[in-house]
Amino acid sequence: MFRQILGTTITRLINAFLTLGILLVNTHHLGKEGLGTIGLIVLGITLILLVSNYVGGGALVYLSSRHDWRHLLWPSYLWAVIVSACGAVLLQLFHLIPDGYTLDIMLLSLIQSWMTINMNLLVGKEKISLFNIISVLQMLLTAAVLVILIYLMHLYDVKAYVYSLYAGYLTGFLLSLVVMLPLVPLTRQKESQPVIRQIIRYGKFIQTANVLQLLNYRLGFYLIEIFTGRAALGIYNVGVQLSEGVWLIGKSVATVQYARISNTTDQDYAKRITLLLFKFTLALSLLITIALVLLPESAYGWIFGDDFAQVKKVILSLSAGILATAVSLMFSHYFSGMGMPRHNMIGSCIGLVLTLVSGLIFIPKFGIVAAALTASVSYLANLIYLMTVFIYKTNPDRKDFFIQKEDFRMLMSELKGKRNGPPGDSNRNSIA
Repeated sequence: MFRQILGTTITRLINAFLTLGILLVNTHHLGKEGLGTIGLIVLGITLILLVSNYVGGGALVYLSSRHDWRHLLWPSYLWAVIVSACGAVLLQLFHLIPDGYTLDIMLLSLIQSWMTINMNLLVGKEKISLFNIISVLQMLLTAAVLVILIYLMHLYDVKAYVYSLYAGYLTGFLLSLVVMLPLVPLTRQKESQPVIRQIIRYGKFIQTANVLQLLNYRLGFYLIEIFTGRAALGIYNVGVQLSEGVWLIGKSVATVQYARISNTTDQDYAKRITLLLFKFTLALSLLITIALVLLPESAYGWIFGDDFAQVKKVILSLSAGILATAVSLMFSHYFSGMGMPRHNMIGSCIGLVLTLVSGLIFIPKFGIVAAALTASVSYLANLIYLMTVFIYKTNPDRKDFFIQKEDFRMLMSELKGKRNGPPGDSNRNSIA
């Protein structure tokens, strides 16, 4: 398991450096307003993807070891087509995406949705290495195309970034399709309608939680643009992207944790591995957060340009909440893997209410710093709820939240490839 975590962490680290490189290119050649436009484009794609994932998202990880993949694939692909087309049009009608990018957002959302479906099935079968390789190649091609367009073809426009997304998303989709198809069983099972109902039943909790959480993460984007303008949004966007780099460890761990818990029958093992990964993630994420906070304001101005020196204030204000989210991923993926995703939905809902109320009150007066502080409060509230429910459900000792000798024994066991609990527990099919 920890080899998979290490591989996933290295993958995300490579992708983080590539993302930073893309961010540097964009900040130096597209400016604050260009970064604001990019932020809205990416947000539009993400919103569509979240709705698409009601059928083709995290539910596939849970169900992939339980059902014929063909009954999972086609409903997910078809739903992605409908959502991408309707979603892009609706976002344009409500002026939530920049003018002139509706078709691009529609197509990019569709390609990304299809790729996500394929990747979730691979994770569900614990094909983590294939997942990691495809992720790196996708980001590598995105960065390479952007560099070629800007430095060789001198396309100093947001379109350069959009074209690079096409290259990366298409690469990821085609590669994931090639490696996924040989894993599709040759025999057909007659269970299409029950599977569709189960996808929707399970997916509605996971994706409602994800939609609420995204609104939690990005509602401030819209409020900043409304009350302070596109340039301020560009600065905030850079600060958010850097701060969310702290999630590199947590997301890497959670990807492997979710696949493992979804395939085990041992509830005690699921509890113990979650607590171990919580401590592991907290320690490493704290180190990354401290490094970001200690970097002086002048360094941010030197790296991204003088216009972005205020990024330091955003990072300081976001730091506590970003750290909270990094570790809350362990609890949210525990609930998803154990068939209890409704708790993730409730936690995200609590955070969203705080974001909406605090954002409307403070962002008009205090701008991007208020947006960052509002996000931190929301993330902390979500963590508190998830931890409370986890403690209630699993009844751990207080000492279980601190590093102990048993943690090192379990760590060594995982490093040697030992695991508990065969897949296929009948008690895990119910959704709490």
